[in-house]
Amino acid sequence: MRITPEEKATIEQTFGGNTKLLKLMRKIFLPEYDPNAPIGQVIDLWMTINLENLTSQEKEIRIQARNEVILHIENQLIQLKSLSQKLETTEEVIKRINKNSAK
Repeated sequence: MRITPEEKATIEQTFGGNTKLLKLMRKIFLPEYDPNAPIGQVIDLWMTINLENLTSQEKEIRIQARNEVILHIENQLIQLKSLSQKLETTEEVIKRINKNSAK
């Protein structure tokens, strides 16, 4: 895995339960209309770029590059969100199950 245990711990401490930070990072890296949109649901301001004076091939290349950059950034934010979630220990699972069964 490319993320070491120490790096995962840092991600958990920094991003764990901190959706606001992930949204702020997305706001910085991806211009968008709605900063309150959930991670993975971006409205893109890059589509407001004037493409009138470009050839069809240039337009296609720029649109494809734009799509790939956006997808990459969104996937990395989703990965940070996923990595920031702590896994329950066996003891925590047993405690949670016992607590729920007492109802």
